[in-house]
Amino acid sequence: MAGSSEQAESGSLKSRLIPMQQKPLLLPASCIADVVDYSRPSGGNMENRWYLGEIEWRGQTIPLISFERINGGRFADFSATARIAVMHSVTGNEQLPFYGIVIQGIPQEMEVLAGDIRPMPETESTTGAAETSRVIVREIPAAIPDLSQLEQKLVELEGQY
Repeated sequence: MAGSSEQAESGSLKSRLIPMQQKPLLLPASCIADVVDYSRPSGGNMENRWYLGEIEWRGQTIPLISFERINGGRFADFSATARIAVMHSVTGNEQLPFYGIVIQGIPQEMEVLAGDIRPMPETESTTGAAETSRVIVREIPAAIPDLSQLEQKLVELEGQY
């Protein structure tokens, strides 16, 4: 990412720590297009409970997912702090330029240096189905999601939602 506005001269990466119902997610800031108030989705899919339905965002309809459910965890349908992180596609799929993930609050901005992140201890490092790894960033346990996998699962559902 040399020369990227994401990565400063000091080797830091503009990141967001995303509050979730379980472990927070750590993402590069460029992955997030917007954070909006939670709105109840329309549609849904009983077979794939992680797919919550569709929402309207900036004049377009985008799919909404539960990261907790797709990752094999529990997800309470609604909380007072629920918001939606609108994600940019990382795969470049023109049919899925954006999608939403239900989050729990406002993401925390961070400039992350390599020394700020360390692997989760082996006893706690088992990743969920939709994670690439679990880390500790500035003493906070976090998960790094596999966004490519999330997008692939949404593409596989295309036509079903």
